[in-house]
Amino acid sequence: MGSQVRALELVRALCGTSHEIHLASGWNPPDSGSGWPLEAMDAMRELGVKDVHVHRSRLDDLLGWASRMMVGRRGNAPIGAWRFTPPGQVRWFGRLAKRIRPDLLLMNYSVSDPMVVAAGFDRKRCVLETHDLVLLNKRMVASVERALPPPPYHPEAVPRELLDLNWFHRPEFEDASDREIEVCSMYGLCFCISSREAERIRARGGNVVHLPMSMACGPVGNSRDGAAILAAGPNAFNAQGCLWFASKVLPSLRARQPDFVLELTGALSGKVAPIDGVVPMGVVPDLAERYLQARFAICPVFGGTGQQVKIVEAMAHGLAVVALAEPARESPIVHGVNGLVCRDESEFAEACLALWNDPDMRRRLGEAARETVRTELNVDKYAARVRGCLESRIQWK
Repeated sequence: MGSQVRALELVRALCGTSHEIHLASGWNPPDSGSGWPLEAMDAMRELGVKDVHVHRSRLDDLLGWASRMMVGRRGNAPIGAWRFTPPGQVRWFGRLAKRIRPDLLLMNYSVSDPMVVAAGFDRKRCVLETHDLVLLNKRMVASVERALPPPPYHPEAVPRELLDLNWFHRPEFEDASDREIEVCSMYGLCFCISSREAERIRARGGNVVHLPMSMACGPVGNSRDGAAILAAGPNAFNAQGCLWFASKVLPSLRARQPDFVLELTGALSGKVAPIDGVVPMGVVPDLAERYLQARFAICPVFGGTGQQVKIVEAMAHGLAVVALAEPARESPIVHGVNGLVCRDESEFAEACLALWNDPDMRRRLGEAARETVRTELNVDKYAARVRGCLESRIQWK
């Protein structure tokens, strides 16, 4: 998951300093269906983490579940809700911080704020990593989940309005993140994956650094002669985007290019009904192999917060990406240079047709995409920037 990839980037960057690093986590890391296996803890220590501290509480699990049920599918739980920070976890973290006595706290997500208070730390001596504006993200997810039928999903079985690109341009989303932005602005330093979200925090007086996702480049040697590819986990935004593509783009695309095929990889493929032209691949053990064969990647997602990691990942593996304008704004895509940006279904179909039939274009844009990631989103450069910001932009020693 993107949040875990991002967290791992930060751990690597911090372990490159001379400081002692401790990692504190709940039993279930964000977006994970399982706890911390011993080998994962050992891997963290091999990176340079001094120790991994994990809180596990059946009572907290129950309270978190109850909190989610009380909110229901509205997605409007506030910061401090038990679904984010159950009381036992908050107390545990407070005791842990007092025992370790860290010089600096680096918190993941603004909804972790109650744990900073429990630790007795001044927020001005803390760093906040904002992979997402969680409260806005949850409200957006809830709006899609309310409209989605039970899986397996098929484009003909969903409300037409769910596939409207203006779905998220509604008043209910306008104020969803105001309190979260206010909390972010209180921290001594805020790392923000999204430039738009960074600007909102900065406008409230926050000390914020726009720090987009970094990525190591994949193997070279792309054939770019296979199917198009979409790598998608089972979240609501991916389901909505996939159904939009299947409904709005694929019929006209297949009418003009009958041999067009999309490989759908990841857990979402098990939740989508059979669709002509879409090949479900399931969870692929080594996605790099599929990227080496794929002609290009698509990102038909138009909802969400933060940054679409799937775009950066595909580019890092030498693929041009066809993306809608909304996610492309927070990506390294430059239209016509290293990928293609589309405003609607007509442009999306035209972009797919152009890449499908032009191997030279696929090669040119794909190689430029990999070079963009190599030079602009370099993992070592990212780590150096994180360390530089911690030394120069926050008083914590």
